[in-house]
Amino acid sequence: MVLRLPNDRMQFWISFLPEAERTLRPTGIHLFNIRYWSPALAADIGRAKARLIVKYDPRDLSRVFVRRHSGSFVEARYADVTLAPITLWEAQAARRKLNAQGKREIDMHVLVRTALSQRELIEEAKHKTQGRLLLAKTNVDDDEVGSLPGVDSSKPVPSVEDLD
Repeated sequence: MVLRLPNDRMQFWISFLPEAERTLRPTGIHLFNIRYWSPALAADIGRAKARLIVKYDPRDLSRVFVRRHSGSFVEARYADVTLAPITLWEAQAARRKLNAQGKREIDMHVLVRTALSQRELIEEAKHKTQGRLLLAKTNVDDDEVGSLPGVDSSKPVPSVEDLD
């Protein structure tokens, strides 16, 4: 059996991504409180009557793919390309945290900064936990070969047949 590769592998990959409909604004595409822009979209501003399909990778929200009216996809990146990539789950957690703090107007800079600070907290907690686990790890067979603490291995254990 001969496997056939798709002609356009990027288009093939994009076809599996989740999608949302958005309106193209003069400031770009807005998705998950993040603004995206591509110079290729400039020609479509004001002409787009219908909402556009926006495909995104939940593992990396730093770029999206916008279907133009011609049917082709254009890659749009963060409007501020200096921001670090975050995941959809990080963006949602950051938005929940900001909402809990009473912040209703959330711009992309605050969202990404909050997501990154939460990521740092998680990494610190992982390192602390790993350090505690390493300290708490003890050798099961410290003193006696084949013995477990709290288990008297000198007495035989009844087998399943003996219990019947």
